Amino acid sequence: MHRLAYAAYGLMISSAGVTFVFLEDIETDYGLPSWGIGLISALAFITILLTTLAFSPLGDRGFLHPLGVSGLVICIIGNAWIGLATELWSIATSRALVGIGTGLFAVAMRKALIGDDIGDSGQRIGTMVSVAVAGFIAGPGIGAWLAEIGGIEFPYLLIAGLLTALALPVTRWLGTVEIAVSDHVKLRAMLPLLRSRNVRIAAACNVALFFNIGVFDSTVDKYLTSLGVSNVSVGWILVMIGTPLILLPSRAGRFIDGFTDPRRLVLLMTVMMVPAIATLGLWVAVVPFVVFALIETSLESVLFPALARTVADESGAEQSAIGQGILEVFGQSAASVGALVAPLAYSWQDGPRGSFGMSAVVGLLCVTYALTAYVSAGSKRSIQAVHS
Repeated sequence: MHRLAYAAYGLMISSAGVTFVFLEDIETDYGLPSWGIGLISALAFITILLTTLAFSPLGDRGFLHPLGVSGLVICIIGNAWIGLATELWSIATSRALVGIGTGLFAVAMRKALIGDDIGDSGQRIGTMVSVAVAGFIAGPGIGAWLAEIGGIEFPYLLIAGLLTALALPVTRWLGTVEIAVSDHVKLRAMLPLLRSRNVRIAAACNVALFFNIGVFDSTVDKYLTSLGVSNVSVGWILVMIGTPLILLPSRAGRFIDGFTDPRRLVLLMTVMMVPAIATLGLWVAVVPFVVFALIETSLESVLFPALARTVADESGAEQSAIGQGILEVFGQSAASVGALVAPLAYSWQDGPRGSFGMSAVVGLLCVTYALTAYVSAGSKRSIQAVHS
């Protein structure tokens, strides 16, 4: 039954992919300003952030069924509306509903997947990442094709219908899965976890990762369209770029579950990712962009499950929703900011060089903090060993 839950989550994320490929069309056809496109891109991240922050404690307290049901219903409503929206307020509101529904469902699903033992959490969360990416990159190509058949509303209405069909078996699974429960956990439980150096290292690297996701989400359609790439071709380029994120995270997670110190992989992948991001905007051409984007997504394929396992080792199964929620909060905050400011950086500072250059600088600052924390932790342990 968890396979159907993966399918439902992939469909929720595919809605964002469908919107992604229509951003340039929405801006042109409806006369929206650049900041409006940034807002539409950022709203899904912002709403997922707020939802995760508010409802992660309920996941650890065992309320998976109501969280899952609410998430599915809200996501169905949002998708049914978004294809019919034509003004900034209605597009933004429907996009926000999809984000809220996705956030609620993701809290329940991550908790259910980790269950009562973190032993293979890297692989399980890695599979969830693969499904999400598959949904996101399939969305643009399939959405553009479906829109040619039945209009822009057709792919969204299809997603709403498929989610409706999956709702009953998926919510039954959420109601029966065995999980480790912490009866009195509250939002402030995040604070003790944030005192953990390992969690802060993971959070900093997650900021670097998701800030770039926000930049990518809000500017790449504009960039590729400016190079003469059609909506359908944009979709196929995204499929190509996202292939490592479909094939690798589950396998990488299986390896990481047997790795003694996943922090090292987190740091290594982030250090390598920063120059790959910087290079994305150097050449204004499709082929170099695809090559370096493939390098970046290959690194992300290892980074996602390594981050999840690093935090799971600190939180344990009982507070896994709160622990993964910390990653989500930092990541979605960064993605929200990236999505909001990237269109402005793109317009003001030489297109992709401005947007991805900004992302590389943010990544450099984050990984510098993470490396400093890691090195200082090693130095502290060495001093304690000498004194003992």
